[in-house]
Amino acid sequence: MSQARLVRLVRLKDAVSNLPPSTLFHAGPPYKGAVPGAVLNAAAHAAVLEGWAPDFESARKLVAAGDSGIQLVPAQDHGIVVPLAQVAAPSTWCVEVGDEKLRVFAPVSEGGPPALRFGSADPVCQEKARDWCEKLAEHLNPILEKTKVHPESLMRQAHGMGDDGHAIVQAGTGLLVNALNGLPDDLRAEVLTNASFALTPWMALCAWKLRTNPDGIAAIGANGVDFGVRLKGSEAWNTVAAPPPSGPYFKPEFADESLGAIGDSAVVDACGYGGQALIHAPLLLQEWHDYLPEDAATRPTQILDPKTGCVDPDRVVSTGLSPIINLAILHKDGADTPIGRGHYRPPVSLFDHKG
Repeated sequence: MSQARLVRLVRLKDAVSNLPPSTLFHAGPPYKGAVPGAVLNAAAHAAVLEGWAPDFESARKLVAAGDSGIQLVPAQDHGIVVPLAQVAAPSTWCVEVGDEKLRVFAPVSEGGPPALRFGSADPVCQEKARDWCEKLAEHLNPILEKTKVHPESLMRQAHGMGDDGHAIVQAGTGLLVNALNGLPDDLRAEVLTNASFALTPWMALCAWKLRTNPDGIAAIGANGVDFGVRLKGSEAWNTVAAPPPSGPYFKPEFADESLGAIGDSAVVDACGYGGQALIHAPLLLQEWHDYLPEDAATRPTQILDPKTGCVDPDRVVSTGLSPIINLAILHKDGADTPIGRGHYRPPVSLFDHKG
């Protein structure tokens, strides 16, 4: 089990000194064309918070223009992971996870809907991402200076409580909050109202694992248009057009307006959690019964490296079995909440070193 720990909450610019200028960091592989509306919304909020634009509408036009000087680049190529449609910017409050040799960053989950990760256009998203996250950091960081919190240990414990570690992390959120002894009661209650709060620390931990493993997957995720895998030893992403995840809809009336698979949270599934841990999440197995492959509960034994616990590209290619990636389903233009949740199975060819 890894000994990476939750180090602190920190603004990205205060932890990473060599960030490229006027840059936003998005999920998945590089964009080849237009950026989806949901991501444009999140990028516009970020641009306003950075002072790069005076208001949301102006910022959205700047980012969409593509020639404004604001660039969007894959977060994982820079040691960052972002959930769903969210983007990270220099001022973004992030969780910092790692050891003395390597740290990885992921945005702090600023609360329930409306939220940046869903591509919401609601201006309250800016306030939560700036003010609430700063307040949380003020109280949480002194605790983390004297308390070692190891995310993977908590993830394993949460398996026994019904979490898969990706689509369901409610138990993990409770365990994480309990580990932060001394967090004020009001903040503790606020964090617990956001059942998915633990996901971004889990994401940062799993991205750290992929980056520290000598072989296998270096990066994996989707940008709403394409799904991609970058293998160790390669600077290029193997990509394929990404359909929406397969699963039930909370809002079936919007099914035809679904965004393609999106999110860097695929790193969680690549590390043996999420879609590779459905056996621990009977709720998901039941909810997705009509959508999952028949071998969903046993497939992981054939594609995970027993030494690392991570998806092994060679095993994927040799068995012809792709990993199961659990993802929320978003509206293509963004919304205050997801419109469904399900899973995506990328083509086996993406894991082939010869691909």
